[in-house]
Amino acid sequence: MRKTLFLPENSLLVEDENITECHLCGYKCGYEARYCTQCGVSLTDDDIVTTSPEWATTEELLDLSKVLCMTLDLHLLLKIIDDSAVRLTEGIAGAIMLFDEDKSSLRFRSSSGTAAAAVRALPVKNGIAWWVARHGISARVNDSLKDARFTGAIDRITGYMTENLLCVPVTMGDEVIGVIEVLNKTNGRGFTEKDEQLLSVLAGQAAVAVKNARLAAEQRNFFDHVIEILVTTMESTSLVPKGHCWKVAKLATAIGRRLGMKDQELQDLYYASALHDLGMLKLRKYMIIEESQMNSHSILGASIVRDIDILQGAQTMIRHHHEYIDGSGYPDGLKGEELSLGTKIIAVVEAYEEATLETGSQLMAEVNVHENAATLFDTVVVDAFLELTFLG
Repeated sequence: MRKTLFLPENSLLVEDENITECHLCGYKCGYEARYCTQCGVSLTDDDIVTTSPEWATTEELLDLSKVLCMTLDLHLLLKIIDDSAVRLTEGIAGAIMLFDEDKSSLRFRSSSGTAAAAVRALPVKNGIAWWVARHGISARVNDSLKDARFTGAIDRITGYMTENLLCVPVTMGDEVIGVIEVLNKTNGRGFTEKDEQLLSVLAGQAAVAVKNARLAAEQRNFFDHVIEILVTTMESTSLVPKGHCWKVAKLATAIGRRLGMKDQELQDLYYASALHDLGMLKLRKYMIIEESQMNSHSILGASIVRDIDILQGAQTMIRHHHEYIDGSGYPDGLKGEELSLGTKIIAVVEAYEEATLETGSQLMAEVNVHENAATLFDTVVVDAFLELTFLG
């Protein structure tokens, strides 16, 4: 069943023999694939009725795919996939193991069942899971004691008894990066071909999760280095005290976390507080800086990050970090609920750090913040700040 692809108008039709499109979810699979690696549905007309998963199973696989697109938390994703594998194949326990860096052993990245805690620190260098990882071939073993590849080493350590198991490789491109395994079918009759198909789909989703998480980690690592370079450059001028940006970022994110901010909100707050004085880089060329020029640094900083996608959530906070809830701040004179929580937090921390620098006393700076609560600063933010600084 080949998929005909239509190019733009006035172009020739191209028939790509390497692509088969799933009739249910639309995922484009390899031409030789019999089952969709996205949702598990049969791709061949002759067995679509008899071997495709139940609709409830298919819907769960599609829901799982949506989860993969919504989070980059690899630990959470692998746990969800592991739990789904056990439930959908009606096993008692399961695990996802990935190669370590030098491929000398497999490491448990997620595990379930009564022995889950005991296996987490154990390297796997033999047995059926190791054979599957080394050969890239699935293994469906319905009497483990009769299989020569089964060593029972993990069972002897954990006290668990593996009667039957199903193990499939997790591949990224042509590379095997690990395995996903389920143990002890609850009905006592052993795992089936359908179970193997389901587990293969889940293994594909595990590979997607690992790939996305690795890409995200690489991007974060790169971007964190860029942030560090920018902060170092800012603090190399006479306009930003050394260590100021990191102090603001550390305290601001601590307050944000205390006030219930999570995930993207905290990340935006961290970037905004670390880069809040970025506009100073455009002022360093002036020998003498007027107050109006100095007050423009927040606008300049926001303009620098305007076209950087990952900093879109930080842009507004950078622009408004000198705004106060009574409207007396700059550059836009915003007040009250016109200001985001992150903006209110940076305003408090920035004022505290500046007062500490001017007075040489953290206590006096804390008192200054306390005295301006409900006028310049949001009281909820001030309370959280004082709780962290042990004054309140």
